[in-house]
Amino acid sequence: MNSYLEKIKRIRAELTFAGAAGAVLSTQDNVFYATGFSSVMDGWHLAEPIAAVFVPADTASPVVLILPEASVISPIVSERGGHPVYYDRLATFDMLNFCETARAEDAHLALPEDLLAELGEVMERVEGDSRPDIIQTIAASLSRHVAKNDLILFDDLRVAARVEALNGQSTGDALEATFAARAIKTEDELRTLRESGRIADDIMAYTISQLGIDKSWSEVEKQVAHFMIDHDVDPLPGSPMLFGGAYDLVFRPDLFRTPVSLPFKGGEIAILETQGRYKNFWIDINRTAHIGPASAAYRDQFNAVRAIFETISARLKPGVNTAEICALGDIPAARRLDPPEKLLVVAHSIGLVPLESPVKYPGTGLHGAKEGFVVEPDMVISIDCLYFGSRLGPSHMENVFIINEAGAEPLYQFPLDLAETACNI
Repeated sequence: MNSYLEKIKRIRAELTFAGAAGAVLSTQDNVFYATGFSSVMDGWHLAEPIAAVFVPADTASPVVLILPEASVISPIVSERGGHPVYYDRLATFDMLNFCETARAEDAHLALPEDLLAELGEVMERVEGDSRPDIIQTIAASLSRHVAKNDLILFDDLRVAARVEALNGQSTGDALEATFAARAIKTEDELRTLRESGRIADDIMAYTISQLGIDKSWSEVEKQVAHFMIDHDVDPLPGSPMLFGGAYDLVFRPDLFRTPVSLPFKGGEIAILETQGRYKNFWIDINRTAHIGPASAAYRDQFNAVRAIFETISARLKPGVNTAEICALGDIPAARRLDPPEKLLVVAHSIGLVPLESPVKYPGTGLHGAKEGFVVEPDMVISIDCLYFGSRLGPSHMENVFIINEAGAEPLYQFPLDLAETACNI
């Protein structure tokens, strides 16, 4: 539980800085971050939360996990599976008719004595009565632990509005506070991320091994998805790779996507970026592959991008600003690109989501990249270097780094070299 205690401590520090008495976190990533609780229903992507956690700024007040009454056994199941759930108190609500069904007597059900004992211990930590919905339960928990004029931050402002309308609670936005806490990783998180790095290297090696002339991108993606699942990585719905296939010279947000049914041809460039999570943490490795031998001109372009990438990566250390380290003016290799203005370099924090940078909302706009943020020890930073030049086609590489006092430790060891598949053009 030490990892969760450290996370709660960091959340509390951010709450104190914001002048808030507590935070109600109800997005699934934040609930998981603070407590380790997750649900099969997370994958439903419901418009409203199915769990929440109240984190008080006061260390004498309890951390309250809010979940459906029918799910009170979930912390036991999770802990038995090696994934402990952290909380001081529980508060419950009805979800659909699951809870009514769970309360019904069943003469044929005989739970083991040890499970009954554990369940009894859990039920002793439930405060108040089960409410008809999560909003009423959150409001009741806040009324129990804080005053109405105390500022409570919410990571879902729709939830905040409903609670405020119900009991008059003073509310605010928790996004900056939670992202500031999440940007600094615990030792347990870093250990998990290092595990994910070794798996990511294997995924990239396997992906490249599947490329070749006349193989369709859909074939490759299916094989990569199976490989991920076999290695405890959850591929994202729709595709295990963000990019892939031949570049069509059109710059758009979903760039480099070849129609999945089209086979690769000799001379095409494949941009390979993973879309998968290992133990809820994002994998973000990217490499460039060439179907068949590349031309000397393309290799020179690729090597220029690599030189830029390595120069910027070497700048990563505590105290620097991410926007400043991405500046290209003093990098000679940038002048080898035609044109150099088509090079995109982004530095961003990563964790439970691919963009976990501690910047003000909205952070994905221009100001988020231009202002950047200060790098601190135990941050996990991705350097994403992508060239969109249309004369020869794109070149792309990305690595993730753990920041320590000495500089940056690369999470991925797979070579940055251009991968040229063995075939004739």
